[in-house]
Amino acid sequence: MSLVDSTRQTPNRLVKPTDVQTADSRPTFRRPKIVLPVPTPALKSQKAQPGVPDTQLTREATGLLHEFSTPLLFNHSHRVFFWANELGRQTGEPFDAELLFVCAAFHDLGLLKKFSSDDDRFEVDSANAVRQFLEHHDVPPTRIQVAWDAISLHTTPGIAAYKPLEVELLYNGVGLDVLGIGYEHFPEDLRKKVVDEYPRINFKQEIAKAFLGGFEHKTQTTEGTCNEDIRSYFIRNYKRSNFYEQIQYSPFENSQR
Repeated sequence: MSLVDSTRQTPNRLVKPTDVQTADSRPTFRRPKIVLPVPTPALKSQKAQPGVPDTQLTREATGLLHEFSTPLLFNHSHRVFFWANELGRQTGEPFDAELLFVCAAFHDLGLLKKFSSDDDRFEVDSANAVRQFLEHHDVPPTRIQVAWDAISLHTTPGIAAYKPLEVELLYNGVGLDVLGIGYEHFPEDLRKKVVDEYPRINFKQEIAKAFLGGFEHKTQTTEGTCNEDIRSYFIRNYKRSNFYEQIQYSPFENSQR
């Protein structure tokens, strides 16, 4: 029987197409084995910053940054939002500014011990946290999926441009703040205003250390990602994996004609 046959033989019975659950009939998200709870911040810390949409979601997201994050990530997350928000305005297309801020607020929470799992990429930890947060507020699943995708993909090149606009905006906002991508084309007056309000104090050095602190206990999660460069810089004699060698050392043998 061919591997591409529409049915396959098993030791006990023949599995028919009607027995197979199709992708669209399953939940769109597979939950982590261990759920790291996202707390509700105290009311006194729930205050959206000027220029941020003032809603319950943004106030609580800001509160989480106040209570559990660091000044470095608080400022970085807000700058990312303002960069992304302006880039969205420039497109002339409608976008979800409230959700965009929530994504900016959560995108690096996975670097913090409270939100960090033992074996997932920090981007996935951040995305899982935002899903839990939004589910708690009964946000529709499609909107939640946009947030999950935006955060999980915010360090992955080549994909965001084919996702909903908010995903691309977060990716570009992070790229501008961390790497300076698009710096020359961004409005200078707004750039100066945002940096004055949310300063980049020793940012280049401190953000690299924050990245390392977020995955130093699970360096295997950086394999094949940009974070591998952070790991290789800080950890002496660290031997990074080599994809070409992995192919060559696969246990499969080449077939003989």
